[in-house]
Amino acid sequence: MRQSMMDMMVAMMPYMMPLVWLGGILIVVGIISVLTCVIGCSAIARSTSWLSGTLLILLGVFFLGSQVAGMLLGANPSINFGDASQYEFNLKPFWMVGLIFLIPGILIRAMRGSRK
Repeated sequence: MRQSMMDMMVAMMPYMMPLVWLGGILIVVGIISVLTCVIGCSAIARSTSWLSGTLLILLGVFFLGSQVAGMLLGANPSINFGDASQYEFNLKPFWMVGLIFLIPGILIRAMRGSRK
């Protein structure tokens, strides 16, 4: 069981960086939709901010859960933001990435404007 979980975690690692890029895009979309709601709130901006905030919260919880699962398996899960081909290693743990998505997700959901 432990080995199959470790194999699954190793198989997931190449797909973590695209999730980080997706989270960055969701943060930008959420901020733009919240700013649009401040100027003149429309139903599209409100629903876009709700959706991006919700997806950011889910993404943050996913990374935090992956950190816990990796630590239970005895690994130190982290993402390399450096260029591995040039031997640049800038490792950030999953919990840090999860908080970077979770906190803006909560703030975007809270600031999305009231429903009419």
